[in-house]
Amino acid sequence: MSIFHGRIVKNLVLVFTFLIVGCTSLKDVAESSQNSEAFIGIEDGQLIYKGEITETSNNVIFSLFRASELKPNRLLISSQGGEIGAGMDLGQWVKDNNLDVEVIRVCASSCANYVLPAANTKYLRKDSVLIWHGSAWQSNWHVDKEHRETFKTYITLMRQRETDFYANIAVDNLLTTYGQSKFNFLDFTLSLFGKETVGYDYSVADMEKLGLVNIVLLDGEWNWRAYKPGKANLVKRIKLDNDFKFELRRFEI
Repeated sequence: MSIFHGRIVKNLVLVFTFLIVGCTSLKDVAESSQNSEAFIGIEDGQLIYKGEITETSNNVIFSLFRASELKPNRLLISSQGGEIGAGMDLGQWVKDNNLDVEVIRVCASSCANYVLPAANTKYLRKDSVLIWHGSAWQSNWHVDKEHRETFKTYITLMRQRETDFYANIAVDNLLTTYGQSKFNFLDFTLSLFGKETVGYDYSVADMEKLGLVNIVLLDGEWNWRAYKPGKANLVKRIKLDNDFKFELRRFEI
């Protein structure tokens, strides 16, 4: 991360609260706070990444992988997300090292946006929760006047990087924002700060249409709502339109 980029991130910590984790109610879906389960390491020959996606945590997992004599081929992750750049850093590293990704409990925001899609094989447990709710390319941002110019510089860089990232992994970059088009955006945004909805997900078939291929269901099913019925109303299932057509670089500067 450049010094300039680092300063932007520090200046906009509050602005990115929505994008990073949607809202604190994501913890309701995950069933426990990230802090209580945070762990970065290698266990039984597999990489483990639990907690917020940050530059620091990324550097730890990168270092452990480099130092490992026998390179793990699977990353087990449970994360409510993190800053956009850090999410893409982790996703690009997964891609560059041809890693598989398995969702332990929840993969939301930057985890669902960038880490899971970059995996060679994507493993879901029967109760793995996926949550999308927006990305660099979402159209509606609420930024205070003091930070608008800084934010504009940052988001322009992130949008171009995100477009290139998705083109590199052959995923339609509509993935992260399609659900927003199915809501009145104001109602959707307000709901994120309540208990009604924290985001949306897709069926396996629709994820594959968007470019998330090689999805393996470890338990022969993926139906997390049946195993976490009390959380089912927090994540809206979005269906792609019948006339949906896959497109690379759909959004581009």
